[in-house]
Amino acid sequence: MVMVRAFRNIPGGGKGFLELVRTYFRLYCEKSTIHCVRYLYDPHLHNIERLIWCVLLIVSLTLCCIFYLLLSERFYAQKLETVVEDPQYPVFYVKFPAVGVCADNRINWSKLEAAKAQFLPQNASTKVEDIFTLLVSRMETLRFGDFQYSETEMEDLNLEVLDFINITSLALFLTLRCEDIIVPKTCEWRRAPFNCCDFFILEKTEYGFCLVFNSELSPTSRDIKAREGGSFYPRHNSKAGQGTGLNFNIMLRDSFKRPNSTAKDNVYIMIKKSDQMSNVVYSMTPNTETYITVRPEITNTDETTRNMPPERRNCLFSDEHTDFGTSDVTKRFSKEFLLTNCLNHCHESYLVKLCNCSLPIFFVSNSKVPDCTASSLRCLSRNHDILSYDKRQEEDVYFSATKPGMTCYCLVSCNLIEYYTALTTLPLHIEQVKKETSEKLIKIDVHYQIDTIVKYRTSLEFSSIDLIANLGGIFGLCLGASMVSAVELFYYLTLGFALHLYDNAYYGVLWDEVKLK
Repeated sequence: MVMVRAFRNIPGGGKGFLELVRTYFRLYCEKSTIHCVRYLYDPHLHNIERLIWCVLLIVSLTLCCIFYLLLSERFYAQKLETVVEDPQYPVFYVKFPAVGVCADNRINWSKLEAAKAQFLPQNASTKVEDIFTLLVSRMETLRFGDFQYSETEMEDLNLEVLDFINITSLALFLTLRCEDIIVPKTCEWRRAPFNCCDFFILEKTEYGFCLVFNSELSPTSRDIKAREGGSFYPRHNSKAGQGTGLNFNIMLRDSFKRPNSTAKDNVYIMIKKSDQMSNVVYSMTPNTETYITVRPEITNTDETTRNMPPERRNCLFSDEHTDFGTSDVTKRFSKEFLLTNCLNHCHESYLVKLCNCSLPIFFVSNSKVPDCTASSLRCLSRNHDILSYDKRQEEDVYFSATKPGMTCYCLVSCNLIEYYTALTTLPLHIEQVKKETSEKLIKIDVHYQIDTIVKYRTSLEFSSIDLIANLGGIFGLCLGASMVSAVELFYYLTLGFALHLYDNAYYGVLWDEVKLK
């Protein structure tokens, strides 16, 4: 009580502290740019009028606080919205997709004897040759996640005697080449003919070695890119409709198949990005003409979303870290490549975990783990259920019986190009069907659906700029205030008040009184 009385009675230029505060408050009210404030101390107004203005000011401040809470809740929710950035984006800005061709039969059986001479020792026994022949027969439809032979069948084979053979080299030696299945002089790009085998390059996919057009993964493809220039390869196309893209014919010959082979006379077409190793495939039957319509879509994610966790925005920027564990690809490839092929590296990590080896037939060469041998094929058969199924962790809730599989936490690129594909298959005209039943013809036309596409942009629904702008509008609506008003209030509460006390000699008298007490 003694201190309170001291504060009230300390003279400061003849005025006590509370009187100085009242004087300063009246001074602020007279000069404030905030609505209602100047009426709170207007000597010409009646007390009832001042009370009315005070209530209005309190209501306005309350509304401002409520609106602020609503806006801040919306801001911290960090919702995303996708809008059309350009509905008529020219399709020639987008790379034409890479087109992969994979026959169901992967083995050129006519090269079996040459393979024996190449991979078996000269003094190999008849038993070893028979096991080698059985191994080759098991490889004719070999692809990742679809090894159809049972574990019992594999256990009956003494595959250990062939563990010295490099499976990848054997598969590459026996695979069907461009000249084996693509009909010469049938390839056209934008109605201009080209030499098929100059641009259909043998590359790795999860379906084994396939012939790929417009890719940039293999050394040969990179040589083409260096020769033609980065602006012209991978190729672009500005036209849409049948015959305006890629056209070629495929011929399947029984002479390349094993007698009594289980492989079908089908060809798989894979539409993918030029730097993507593998994608879904579409099956085409013999003696048909297939029109493959491609519709690209671009979705770019705004840089303002970088502060969000990748799981929230459901994508990764190319410079963000991705861990591939058992693979050493991070040292040899760009982050953009790793992001595009995340699923491929995830599948390899499961193979390494289950079988302690990798198969470079399907994956990028990995020096961290040994290559799978012939006897490792038993492990592929044993874990077929897991390696054949990609699953999401949450899906078990919606199925009565859970199925084992590979759970890969792969996010797409934040600057995404997707190729949506539709197929139309027609039987060949009777005159085009080969009279020789040992030869089956398939005609393929890959083209764009339309010459313009929709380009999308994903951004924060409510960014920090939106928050500031909305707050400014609310404070302006309710109080007629602005940023200058906020600076003005801050000044009057701090430096202005301190100077007011100083001008009235309050500090010196206060210090003397404190010493006296």
